[in-house]
Amino acid sequence: MEIDWSAIDKKWQKKWLENNDHEIDSNNKEKKFITVAYPYPNSPQHIGHGRTYTIADVHSRYLRMKGFNVLFPMGFHYTGTPILGMAKRVEANDTELIEGFKTLYKVPEDKIKEFVEPVKIADYFHEEIKSGMIEMGYSIDWRREFTTIDPAYQKFIEWQFRNLKEKSHRARFTSCWMVSKGSKSSFTA
Repeated sequence: MEIDWSAIDKKWQKKWLENNDHEIDSNNKEKKFITVAYPYPNSPQHIGHGRTYTIADVHSRYLRMKGFNVLFPMGFHYTGTPILGMAKRVEANDTELIEGFKTLYKVPEDKIKEFVEPVKIADYFHEEIKSGMIEMGYSIDWRREFTTIDPAYQKFIEWQFRNLKEKSHRARFTSCWMVSKGSKSSFTA
């Protein structure tokens, strides 16, 4: 008798989502908050994502088994130069990049045409990554999903910087600056 592993996977994925075990509301238990680096949605999920989010998921499940009220939300990092660069390359009809989207990532042509807008790239791969996380069965509370361009998240970051400034927390380090673009590059020295 052959076992249909895919059917078993789908059965339990559905059950986990229906049970809402991962949706955490306030209660009297001691609270724990799990966060991890947000995925950068400029390509589908890869093995590095699998490692990173599996570790966070195992830790959150362990803490839940220990009786804690564990919140594990997920954010997606929409800001940064790689997505902007990709959008410009699509607009310039960069055949190497476009072929990569088609053949490697299996992105439909009608979607690729929309990739001249950076947010369309991020939105597309955001959904791809999220779908993979759901398939993996991660215990993320999807009601609390966000992106780094959401207004509420932007306000949170502004608050953080104001708070650090008021406390005179200021680092001294060298930073690379792109003179032609008027912004920091994606690395610091």
